[in-house]
Amino acid sequence: MLTPAAVNLVSFFYPTGNTPAQSLTQYIPREQPANVLCLGCGDVRNILFTAYADGESADRRLDVTCCDIEKAIVARNILLLSLLIDNVDDHDIETVWNLYYHFYLDEKSLRLLRIQAKKLHDFAVSMQTWHSSQYGKQFRICEVGTLIKVRRMWNFYSLEDKNTNEASFKMQFTSMIQKAKKVKDILAPGVVLTGFRSAVPAQLDSLEHLRQIYEHYWENGTTDAESTSTSSTKHSNPMFSCPDTDTFTLHYGTDPLLGFHLATAYAPLASTSPLRPETFESSPLRKLVEVARITFRAWANSFRRMTRRNNLTLRFVVGDAIAFCHALQHKRITGHIHSANWYRDGHHVELLVLDGEDYDNGTAPLCFTCIDTSNLVDHVGILNLLIATSPLLEHGVAASLYTEIIVRKEKTYKDLIDGLLCGHFPTVSILLGLFPVEYYTNASAVSTVDEVLFNTATSSATRNLPGIVDFEMKQMFVRLTWKRPVAPYTSASFPAIRLDGVGLAYVFYNVYLRMFQQEDLGHVLSHINSLTLQKQSLLQYHRASYVSFLRLVKSRVTTNWNEVMGILLNLIENNSNIGMGMNYMQEFYLYLYLLDLYCVDTLSRHYNCDGFPGTTGDIRDWRHMPPVVCVTLKIPRAKLRVFTSLQPLKLGTPTVHCVVQSPQASATGQWQNLFAAIQLSFGEVTTTATPHSEAFKIHITQDEHGWNGKSPLLVSFYCPTWILLQEPRTATVAFGVQSTPHSAGLFMNTLGTSLNVFETCLADEKQVFVTKTLPNLLGTISVCGFPDGDVAGHEVPNPDARTIISADFNNSSGQIVSLTSRLEILSEEARIALHNGANITTVWVSPCNFVVIFGDGRFRFNLDFPGPILDTKKKIRIARKSSYIEVLAPLADSVDWPSFPPSFMYPVFLDGNRKNPVAWNAPRLDLDTLPVLDLTQHDKLQWLITHTSLMFSDHESTLRKTGESSSMYTELSSNPAVRLSFKSSLFAVFMRYTRLQGGPTRATVFGINNTETSAGLHLLLIPSTLRLDLGGRTIVLDTAVLPLYDELMPRPEIRQFLAALSRVGILQFNVDDAALRTWKSVLPAMVERCRATWAHREDCAYVVGSEQRIPLSVESGQNPLCTCGNGKLPPGFVSADVPRWDHVAKYAVRAAVAPSFSIPYVETCERSTDGPGNERGPGWATTVAASVDECRVCGRDKARGKTSGLLTCCRCRRVRYCSHECQREDWKEHKKVCT
Repeated sequence: MLTPAAVNLVSFFYPTGNTPAQSLTQYIPREQPANVLCLGCGDVRNILFTAYADGESADRRLDVTCCDIEKAIVARNILLLSLLIDNVDDHDIETVWNLYYHFYLDEKSLRLLRIQAKKLHDFAVSMQTWHSSQYGKQFRICEVGTLIKVRRMWNFYSLEDKNTNEASFKMQFTSMIQKAKKVKDILAPGVVLTGFRSAVPAQLDSLEHLRQIYEHYWENGTTDAESTSTSSTKHSNPMFSCPDTDTFTLHYGTDPLLGFHLATAYAPLASTSPLRPETFESSPLRKLVEVARITFRAWANSFRRMTRRNNLTLRFVVGDAIAFCHALQHKRITGHIHSANWYRDGHHVELLVLDGEDYDNGTAPLCFTCIDTSNLVDHVGILNLLIATSPLLEHGVAASLYTEIIVRKEKTYKDLIDGLLCGHFPTVSILLGLFPVEYYTNASAVSTVDEVLFNTATSSATRNLPGIVDFEMKQMFVRLTWKRPVAPYTSASFPAIRLDGVGLAYVFYNVYLRMFQQEDLGHVLSHINSLTLQKQSLLQYHRASYVSFLRLVKSRVTTNWNEVMGILLNLIENNSNIGMGMNYMQEFYLYLYLLDLYCVDTLSRHYNCDGFPGTTGDIRDWRHMPPVVCVTLKIPRAKLRVFTSLQPLKLGTPTVHCVVQSPQASATGQWQNLFAAIQLSFGEVTTTATPHSEAFKIHITQDEHGWNGKSPLLVSFYCPTWILLQEPRTATVAFGVQSTPHSAGLFMNTLGTSLNVFETCLADEKQVFVTKTLPNLLGTISVCGFPDGDVAGHEVPNPDARTIISADFNNSSGQIVSLTSRLEILSEEARIALHNGANITTVWVSPCNFVVIFGDGRFRFNLDFPGPILDTKKKIRIARKSSYIEVLAPLADSVDWPSFPPSFMYPVFLDGNRKNPVAWNAPRLDLDTLPVLDLTQHDKLQWLITHTSLMFSDHESTLRKTGESSSMYTELSSNPAVRLSFKSSLFAVFMRYTRLQGGPTRATVFGINNTETSAGLHLLLIPSTLRLDLGGRTIVLDTAVLPLYDELMPRPEIRQFLAALSRVGILQFNVDDAALRTWKSVLPAMVERCRATWAHREDCAYVVGSEQRIPLSVESGQNPLCTCGNGKLPPGFVSADVPRWDHVAKYAVRAAVAPSFSIPYVETCERSTDGPGNERGPGWATTVAASVDECRVCGRDKARGKTSGLLTCCRCRRVRYCSHECQREDWKEHKKVCT
């Protein structure tokens, strides 16, 4: 009930994923056990890919809880996974593919489906029989209701349901497919372009092929290119249907291939590469399907191996994600109490109760290392989602929460992020207890810009073409990673913040204004466009949503709460811009009361407490009537024709609400109150006890046929008692449509300006029921917030000191502007040292963490901030007599990323509990599972130029092209220029190793040389292979890294190795001191992210006592890396062409070097051209010039016969040569991209 209720005559079924699979453990060290929560889990692709991406070396315990609102999703997933376990010798994998992905089945596939479904159905008689079955140890059912639902589905799949026979089902299935095709023709009438993201980074040639596969699939119901609708696949697949879901509609974008990584169909792979297609000469369409099938087989084998090691537990629940999360919160805090008084979903009155035995005995996780929310943000609103999930996220540095946005809501990426949290993004993130990773690092090893560039290129090219789905209007893909604020030393909890009541009230008020800006007529009229009209018609919040946000924050901060609420209510009550605000005020007040946040006078007492029992025959007879009651309204089926008479796609999903208002002639004057937090259901009502009494209850027996049934619609909501008592018999109670641009245009002619579908008076006891609680519930919903153990209190316990954190606000903008951390010294010895004038120093650990040091290093105290601060602008206050030290600094915003040290580009932190190094924002890779590119096939690698050039933001591209300074860089700091230098050297490594630029000879050894010192080479990169990082949609250089540092250089084998290399040749990149520091800062992450076959030793140099040193040093002549992984390289890793390698391999470590992408909502990355007619790369992008200023062919940095300067191609002005001879030699290749 914390999300708006909507008419759901259309409910899309998503049987397969529409985005490429992601690893659920990508930020978790391989040794660390992981509890994972998948909300809106969809198909099994992420689970299977996680098993594959973890690799054979990972031996972790993995516990995954999967929640989906569709019982058919959970039922088909369990069935598939059980078949994968049974398919020991892999002989049925093609059949398993068919029954999971095809609309139509052959006889063999249908027989297997029936047998397996019958088997699962028979096991699922009860929770006990299921958990004692052969699948029960690994597939755990969270609660009885889920078991009943999936068992019913398995019975349907087996076609043994007494109400189902094959002939009637075939007719029903054909009708369902035809309905889905009609929807497809309306909503996606032409070319659907979004399948391209499955083929990134080699996506250029995929668009037409994926379109053809999509059309073939919807025409024939199979991925087999040679199959037709009249072939042997003639049996309808029940796994794409549902027997008793009246609103079931197969989603028009269903395409089995989109959940796989398809780049291997276009990128040339080495003969020994993993996931290499077997028939490279086949047609592109067959090749795409073959790639998906090969991938599916590899994933399935990895999943089977993991289950054999008994390392995997999968838990399943059918229900609304928000409801399930609040049930988990309630269970975590209350322990033994199962029910949090949440319904399973918004359209049924079935209680969600975690009654599975694992929640009784404590083996089921209630807190998670990874929470993946799919794209639920598009459906339920990100604040609702984060309120539900943030309290469930663990506090280790490896813990991550993912949110995904697909539906375009704003014109630009920056606008999207600025409005996402209904308030100042950094401020609201702090209040949620979360750190948006990419927002502050502006760096990602996962491709972020292919999507942006494709969006820009295609939207302008296709906007006016018939038969093309307008990509710009439809989608804007953003995946956000949220973590806890970085506090490596105190990761068990985070400190609360002591906040000023006035400032916090204005933050809340700003959130209120943004959350309900669609009710502000002035704002609406000044922002009229198709996107805002769409947003205003798809409402995601109401007053109960807003109050749940306040509830979470109250559990997070320390403040004078009564002061906060007094100021906030005054601001809201006196706001005249939000026109409907006062009509929703009573619902606002009652949820403040229900969630124990504040009580207004009208809710502070019971009613009807005086005198003798009444005989009025209405609610005045209810003695000691509670301040809040539930009203249930029964809407006759005939009144629903206003919805059912419309075409479902024209109807959409209009938001509905209830109204309680005065009759036309009222002694109390004219008044109206609206209630948006309502529960919908179809069914029949039975009552117990006498009406108008506390014992009176109603029970709803659900009509499973819903909109297609005969039962009335029942709508329940909470209402303040005093409102009903104003007109206890004649008050109007109504059910109507909430006014939005879409609903007003659709219903105003038939329903009038009120948009009421049905109304009656309060005394109509046949249609109106007033009870103490909602139907079928025993109490009010539970919204817990953070447990006490998660928030250590505003005074963080420490025997020698305590830390008090506070904030300063800008009230006009409703945001935190600075944070202060006061360290109060308790140790007598430390107090004396401070009093005697000890020198104070601070050491930056992360943007959220400092170490305060004094007394010649004897006293070291950690200062953890709840959000990132600007170290360069911090102020330190020392009160020696009062024995405290204060650090005050501005709160950082996304534009402040240049102020952070280079080490925060890809930081590595020690997990506070386990002392494992964690590559914080560089996804972990098992390199041996990644496909290897064949670098000899030049003509098939041109996409690499485009892809790697996308590392550079618009600012960086301009600076590289012109060589002139950018105002952005001069105004902020030198860090952007340092990062540009680092990216440029990365780009050059990729270009020279692949020979795509820089000459015909492949460089096999790369050296990083510091031009500001005389120390010479500092780092050597000796690549082994170039691989596809499928999950990251990019490439990765599998390389050995050999740091050259003072202690190592005198050794004879190193000197002899360097001498031998000098004869063969080292491609050296000259960088300044700052760029070298950046290389040294990111090397630990490059190494840690691919650590698969070795573990850090107990004496690892990264750990010094209770502190960390990662990197060990970025100074000249010092080693940045620990030596735990030295020499741990696969046999034959480095080419035999590298002389004397076997003598020095023991000093080298394996690393994964990948492009580093800017974040499009931090820096603009939307350029599609660099000038008229200059597209960036073959097909859609202009080729970026080589990173180093050298001849494209031979690598000279000067023109032949001259002392300086190079010749430039006069046609494209992008590529440089030392002579006309080199230009002619290169023309055959260059003309393909020269424009």
